[in-house]
Amino acid sequence: MTSLHNREIEELSDEPNIVKVIKCSLLWWVGHVVRMDDNKLPKKILWTNVGGQQGCGRPKSRWIDGVEEDPRQLGCRNWRTEARERGQWRHLLEEAKAQPGL
Repeated sequence: MTSLHNREIEELSDEPNIVKVIKCSLLWWVGHVVRMDDNKLPKKILWTNVGGQQGCGRPKSRWIDGVEEDPRQLGCRNWRTEARERGQWRHLLEEAKAQPGL
């Protein structure tokens, strides 16, 4: 009996890659929040920098670091300005769904 690798299983099934679905949904939500008014709570929370004492060693990766990395992989240099334009942001998300490495 041979075992299949993840890539082979993805090719055999018609289901989309769950990681890609989650990342695209996350990018959609972040774009929505960027277009909100500045006084809305989700936007305030997204851009708030929580203070505190920094620990020793390498800093832990933050949630926003992952959000910023995905558009960078798609060739988007400034995702915050792209997200303000809904049409451009939708186009970027469509490219993300077709991108094999995301």
